[in-house]
Amino acid sequence: MTVITAGDFLDWKSNPVTKAFMEACNERIEDAKAELAQSAGINSIQDNLIRGMIRAYYEIQDFRMDELEGAEVDGN
Repeated sequence: MTVITAGDFLDWKSNPVTKAFMEACNERIEDAKAELAQSAGINSIQDNLIRGMIRAYYEIQDFRMDELEGAEVDGN
């Protein structure tokens, strides 16, 4: 089992690559919102797909250390 400490997780969250990835998620959320605002109601399946994408990007951004299966928090 791989142990990921709270310190490891914080290092990952503050890494420039992680920050760039999270910003890309933000951009995709905003793009999807704009698309939904312009086309909502035309195709309910497409609307649901876009809403699901938005939710998935929010889930990525909101990920927390305590959600890691098998992770060990050592207080660092």
